Amino acid sequence: MGFEMTREENVYGLFAVANATSHELTYLIPEHLFAQLTPGRLCFLPVQGRTLVGVFLNVCAKPEFTCRPILGVVDQCPVIKSNVLELIRWVCGYYLSPLGRAIHLAGPGFLWSPTAHEKRQRRIEKKERRQQEVEKSSLEAEELAQSNTAIALPLKTLNSEQNSALQAIASTEVGHTTLLQGVTGSGKTEVYLHLVADALSRGQASLILVPEIALTPQMCDRFRAHFPTDLAVLHSGLTPVEHEREWFRVAEGKAKVVLGVRSAVFAPVGNLAWIIVDEEHEQSYKCEEFPCYHARDVAVKRTQLESARCLLGSATPSLESYSNAKKQRYSHVHLQSKHSRQTTQVEIFQFRPKIHSTGGLKRGVVRSSQFSFDGHIIAPGIVDLLSQTHTKGEQSMVILNRRGFAQFALCGDCGEALRCPHCSVSTTLHARGARELCHYCGFSRTTLECCPACGSSKLVHMGLGTQNMEQELVERVPGLVVDRLDRDVLTSQTRLSSILSKFRSGETQCLVGTQMLSKGHDFPKVTLVVILNVEDGLFVPDYRAAERTFQLLCQAAGRSGRAHLPGIVAVQSLGASHPVVNLALESAVDRFLTDELKMRELGWHPPVCRQILIEMQHSNEVQLMQQASVLQKALTEAWQSHNLSPKDVRLTGPMPAVLAKLKGNHRVHLVIAARKDIHPGKLVPREIVGRKEFQHLLKVDVDPFSFM
Repeated sequence: MGFEMTREENVYGLFAVANATSHELTYLIPEHLFAQLTPGRLCFLPVQGRTLVGVFLNVCAKPEFTCRPILGVVDQCPVIKSNVLELIRWVCGYYLSPLGRAIHLAGPGFLWSPTAHEKRQRRIEKKERRQQEVEKSSLEAEELAQSNTAIALPLKTLNSEQNSALQAIASTEVGHTTLLQGVTGSGKTEVYLHLVADALSRGQASLILVPEIALTPQMCDRFRAHFPTDLAVLHSGLTPVEHEREWFRVAEGKAKVVLGVRSAVFAPVGNLAWIIVDEEHEQSYKCEEFPCYHARDVAVKRTQLESARCLLGSATPSLESYSNAKKQRYSHVHLQSKHSRQTTQVEIFQFRPKIHSTGGLKRGVVRSSQFSFDGHIIAPGIVDLLSQTHTKGEQSMVILNRRGFAQFALCGDCGEALRCPHCSVSTTLHARGARELCHYCGFSRTTLECCPACGSSKLVHMGLGTQNMEQELVERVPGLVVDRLDRDVLTSQTRLSSILSKFRSGETQCLVGTQMLSKGHDFPKVTLVVILNVEDGLFVPDYRAAERTFQLLCQAAGRSGRAHLPGIVAVQSLGASHPVVNLALESAVDRFLTDELKMRELGWHPPVCRQILIEMQHSNEVQLMQQASVLQKALTEAWQSHNLSPKDVRLTGPMPAVLAKLKGNHRVHLVIAARKDIHPGKLVPREIVGRKEFQHLLKVDVDPFSFM
């Protein structure tokens, strides 16, 4: 719809201010600024004694209150495009967010900083004084020459299976989503490249999402080799100047191939043909800060709004995408052949921890943060494999399967974890009060003295770290050059690039890290992948524990033997082999997904139902519980007024969060489960969560992935 407005006396407009709690703010538009305004234009606004940047939405009727005038219009800056504004409005409706809390998604941080705009304007003015408009500085001339002479490598010829997949994907209707399920090493990226090249030949743009900054250097190299002048990269690891330059290239249509992490789903791409979500199953696509959007689901919606197509790629699809494919909401295309013909050997090393009592909970339960195999973390057989790999001049990866802050108790004799008798998840131990709690059904009990399976009193708190592993490997494998890749090193893009470059060149022989090592990396010389303590991912208070562990094992196993060398996957297990571990090591993806869907149906968990997590926090625990009870009652009454029965919607809580106290605040959770056809706005009405007494107390997470 076009935008038209005529000048009348005292024209007023609606504006969205970044990070404001309100939906829209009303301002007077001065006569001298009226002609400069179009929807999406950035403006300087007075807000509570400060100058902030906001987005002009549209004119409105004169309000009943006195309005301040806007201060000015941001010069020489693209407007926020109408397609992005429409997408953000959908995000607000689905994820129950005020527009002010979501509008910042429309662009990087510098867009919302008056200071950044002032600095940019000074740079532009200085440049204009230094040269004529038609002249180019020596640096620009050099960059222009490089861009004009950049050679695009030809695409590889697809094999018959890849070509069939390409044709099936490309033949789908606009607005449609396809799930591309391909085993690790099957060449999904080559299919992506051909789709992007075809779109580019028709003058259309493509947006490619990756789950981690750690994956962008590798994927960027692949795409830049074929689209050297069309590629733009967007992620938080860029410097402010780099981010500004890349974002403007996209907004101005100079870059038609956009590669980025989660937030890039809102990039100002026009004439969009494809949104490709690589490793679509990854949890990092879910934003844990309000608004808690999921980039995969936003990508699906954006393609519907813009008549584009969406492709979800994974070797281990999420249960949500797999369920949509089975219900024929998505097309389902398979790649079942690996490029490498080498086989991967699986070896499982089982051992029992030695218990070191360091004090404990009540009733004699042993508490220990260290367990060992002859005084070490890593079993001797795995150390031998690492030494042999090093001697042959090949490389190895050691992955610690660690899941957040959740603590669980494990029997030191039989390896059994303490579980909730009503749910297929482990209980969480709370030292205060010496109790176990299930954060799904609310089950609670005094911490057990003995293992319910074998009667042993050797119950252990588990926990390891990547630094421990790195130190032990250096000590036990002489001459092995070890580096570490985890969240600590992701604070610097330069450091990340250095670690990956050294490993790719062979300067580093072993890379130690957390689950991010399993995500899509392609290192041809890696022939050994070690996965330590696989049970850590299974025995956490989360119905997704089995799914995440299965995905980790399959993805990690896929890092070994990707080229001409055979690979080995060594799994260190604390007890008897778990069915999930067996299915993963057999690469039985469809069998696992089918079985897991049945389990979700029995427990009424997503994707069978809709789920919403409401988190409340307060420095005063008594006041917090009082407010939580008020909210619980208000929600229940609202559902009754809409004739929603307990068969339609269920509420669990309020109950303490896993992290019951964080940053000085006590935290409680209320978990809503409901039929999938009920819109989130009906389950959590805006007039309730928007009440003044709740404004600074709660966060609403639609389709939550974390219950910490």
